[in-house]
Amino acid sequence: MMSFFTQYAWLIPALPLLGFALITFTPLRQSKAASGWTATGLMLLSVLMALGLMTAVLGASQGEAAAAETSHGEAAAAAETHGEAAAAAETHGEAAAAAETHGEAFVFPEPVVIQRFAWAPAGSGSFAMGVYVDSPVAVMLAMVTITATCIHLFSIGYMASNPRQSRFFSFISLFASAMLLMVMADNLLLFFMAWEIMGLCSYLLIGFLYERPQAYRAALKAFITTRIGDVLMLLGLVYLWTQAGSLAFGTGEGEIFNPEFLQRIGGEPGILGMSHATGIALLIFAGTVGKSAQFPLHVWLPDAMEGPTPVSALIHAATMVSAGVFLVARTYPIFLADTGTALAVVAFIGAFTALFAATIAVAQYDIKRILAYSTLSQLGFMVAALGIGGWVAGMFHLLAHAFFKALLFLGSGAVIHAMEATPAIEKLHHKDEYAAQQTAQDIRNMGGLRQKLPWTFWTYTAGYLALAGIVPFAGFWSKDEILAHAMENGNIVVYAVLAVAAFLTAFYMTRQWFLVFFGAFRGEKPVVYVNAEPSPVGHDDHFGHHDHAGHADHADAHAEHSPWHESPTMTAALVVLACFAVTAGAFNLPFSMPGGHWLSHIWGQEAAGINWMVAGISLTVALAGIAAGWYAYRSAFAKAQDTDPLDARAPGLFRILNEKYRVDELYEASFGRLTAILALAWSFLDRTILDGIVNGVGYVTLFVSRVNYIVDDTVLNDGPDAIASGTNAAGRQTRRIQTGKAQDYVAYVFAGTLALAMLYLYVIKK
Repeated sequence: MMSFFTQYAWLIPALPLLGFALITFTPLRQSKAASGWTATGLMLLSVLMALGLMTAVLGASQGEAAAAETSHGEAAAAAETHGEAAAAAETHGEAAAAAETHGEAFVFPEPVVIQRFAWAPAGSGSFAMGVYVDSPVAVMLAMVTITATCIHLFSIGYMASNPRQSRFFSFISLFASAMLLMVMADNLLLFFMAWEIMGLCSYLLIGFLYERPQAYRAALKAFITTRIGDVLMLLGLVYLWTQAGSLAFGTGEGEIFNPEFLQRIGGEPGILGMSHATGIALLIFAGTVGKSAQFPLHVWLPDAMEGPTPVSALIHAATMVSAGVFLVARTYPIFLADTGTALAVVAFIGAFTALFAATIAVAQYDIKRILAYSTLSQLGFMVAALGIGGWVAGMFHLLAHAFFKALLFLGSGAVIHAMEATPAIEKLHHKDEYAAQQTAQDIRNMGGLRQKLPWTFWTYTAGYLALAGIVPFAGFWSKDEILAHAMENGNIVVYAVLAVAAFLTAFYMTRQWFLVFFGAFRGEKPVVYVNAEPSPVGHDDHFGHHDHAGHADHADAHAEHSPWHESPTMTAALVVLACFAVTAGAFNLPFSMPGGHWLSHIWGQEAAGINWMVAGISLTVALAGIAAGWYAYRSAFAKAQDTDPLDARAPGLFRILNEKYRVDELYEASFGRLTAILALAWSFLDRTILDGIVNGVGYVTLFVSRVNYIVDDTVLNDGPDAIASGTNAAGRQTRRIQTGKAQDYVAYVFAGTLALAMLYLYVIKK
């Protein structure tokens, strides 16, 4: 049975791709319910395939580990028998020390499934494409499919009132398929192709409500910003190809993780005095900076909230931003091959982004944007972990974060759905749909929802505590492992920065949680969002009114004269994700016990034990953040129009944070203005020079054509026509000579003879 999952592993991305094809190219797209359930059902099949594959891969990996341990034990016993145990131990210790010195303790996991086919000619050989599945890939596949399936299920209720629901499920199926293909890719070219398909899907989904100017601008911003990193990443792949002659994963001959190859590129100088490994790693990391929205290419991710909330969950948890972190993890041996420059840059960017984004989240009011900046911050944790050598810690946090961040985004969607159905916002919706939705997302307009939306409250609380880092929720274990690794390896600055970011995370999430679910409901007189760009689409079109649940649910809510109605499909997805938010920490518990260090063992990496001091500090920091949030907001916002307590205490600082340090404005004033100037210069060049050249060529061509016409018409056409006409006339006149009378012919002979005689006498003889 296990061989079935390994043999047909390619079905995991193929099933959601089939959903995309069925919804897009068949009459299935005409039924919103059928398209939603088809996409969700195929994703569920991908979950079963992924879990089966993970079981098979982990079983094979554990079998190999046991065999290797047995072989090692037998070798040690033999060495001891011959008096060589001490020498062997000494040699092993020297090797381990050398590995630690050069940052090579990471061991690239052995693949269990490799399926390749010849794709295109490449020099003397051919370029192969296929799937490459090892233990990290198997675990990633399980996480992505489970999370994406929950998002699909949630979307059935959430998007039911949108007339383009079938298109939505088509896009998210392709999105999920591209992420799964990227994870399974056996080489960086196929990886990059799937990576770019995700970029296209993000553009389509962020701008899904394209009637809104804000939505299509956000889609363009995301697409263009991530392309900056993608171009640099592609240059890195070209650079790597020139050095390796291959882009295939693996440690064998001709593969990019071959030890001899890594040693060579780590020692040979390349561009700008850096080693080849450093140059390649930094260019590849640029792709991560774009895709995972690290500073300074972070500006697209908060604006991506213009898409429907399930899109936000998909981007922030299962696909887009996770892909960037996974890229560094997947190519980690290249980062380890240099002298440490690349990893130092990775650690700096990650730590800075973690703190930078956390400070911005403190001063936001939009429930989804707070979570967006939280994602930026948590991605910084993961990137920083990889930068300081914590490969397992970074990947562990990637997996755990996916579950509770998807939960938080979907929970925010449930809150927004309910808020949009309240009387004050429904009334506003008839005037300006976008203003109504933005008003519904403002946490100042909420309050007291724990009793109105109990399922949403309890599941959201699980996600909140996991993100804040409270034991025993998932975020505590994964985040603590990053902090412990930073402390134990002497990265004190990284540890301090991440600890401050962890405090701020607990603070702003407590602020959000408290204002949304506690206190009195403030939505009767909300702070109304002022829309400077009203959409031309009216309420009756319902294109933008995506934050309502399904037809039946919405009708029931109005029939009961209450907006506080929780959709069964949406609630089911929240409950599943909440279970993972509580239990996902068990994936890599730092204890020597059955099931402890599970991820470390199955990935073949060194297991990290519990650091009680760091764990205690982490928990204290999280609790301090929660206490500070509760203290600051326990009596805040009696009404929606009240001033934020932080704004009252430090208005200047709060304004800077609320305006996101004005980085967007800085980019607009610098790169945006430079781009506009270059566009004007190019427009001038195009109109005055290029157009002049083109028009001049056109005028010359027109003149030549007219001359050619005259020559053709007068010489080539009229000349031959005149000769032909003359010939015809001469023929007609000559024909008259042929009378058939003898006397006429005698006269012609006499006249001819006379003419010849005259010619002879007066011309020739003379």
